[in-house]
Amino acid sequence: MPEKDNEEAGLLARRREFFDTYFRKAAEFTQELLRDNETLRYRVLQLEEELAAVRSGAPPTATVRELLQRIEQLEAEKAALLGRVAEVESRTRDYMERYQEIERENNDLVTLYIASTQLQSAMSFHDLCATVVEILLNFVGANLFAVMFPEENGGAIGALVSEGIAPTAVPKFQRGEGVVGRVLETGELYAAGEFRPANVDFAHPSVCVPLKIRGSTVGVIPIWRFLGQKEALQDVDLRIFDMLTHHAAPAISMARLAEQGNIGDFSLGVLRSCLCESA
Repeated sequence: MPEKDNEEAGLLARRREFFDTYFRKAAEFTQELLRDNETLRYRVLQLEEELAAVRSGAPPTATVRELLQRIEQLEAEKAALLGRVAEVESRTRDYMERYQEIERENNDLVTLYIASTQLQSAMSFHDLCATVVEILLNFVGANLFAVMFPEENGGAIGALVSEGIAPTAVPKFQRGEGVVGRVLETGELYAAGEFRPANVDFAHPSVCVPLKIRGSTVGVIPIWRFLGQKEALQDVDLRIFDMLTHHAAPAISMARLAEQGNIGDFSLGVLRSCLCESA
């Protein structure tokens, strides 16, 4: 019996120790929760006061003031960055426009150089006339035109070569008559305000280019029609017309001189004979 009593007493003592330890830890945990809860309640009260102060317009606390200052700083930085982005975009557009302008200028110069080189490198009178036709076809986009010079008596103007129509079918004009005759008389380039792609009026070409040598107009190139996709003359077209005005007639003269030893006579009969002989 005494041994049994001792075992029961030991068991009770261990249970009491367990419950004491459990309740002590539970009490400590409860106290800790109460302290944390009190801290949170105090912080909530602070935030509510700060929020009420902000809403009421009262002076904010140091923390709120710091946050507001930071927000203002970030807004200023954002505005500065947006301004910088707009400036960069504007400069980029300017650079792109300038780049495209330079590209167009380069393309125009290349086109003009090729056309001028082809004109100067023609080996015969026939090749020269064919070159003038090719320049107007390929670089200007004309598809109905003629290269015209006065007849032997210096009266009517007839076609030496043409495109889109036989030379003999091109109407003749008197000096000073209509657009073609006036351009031969004045030596000034004529360009109509609009093209006439459908109805061709030979008396009113879309463009008429004078051909000059030593300042005198010796021939003309009336253009009655352009390719359908061409809506207006470009700067490069005007440059090619100017090149033909000042270089086509001298080139024709030199080509004829090389073949016949005769220079200065731009009568249609002489030119046609040169064309036939060099074909």
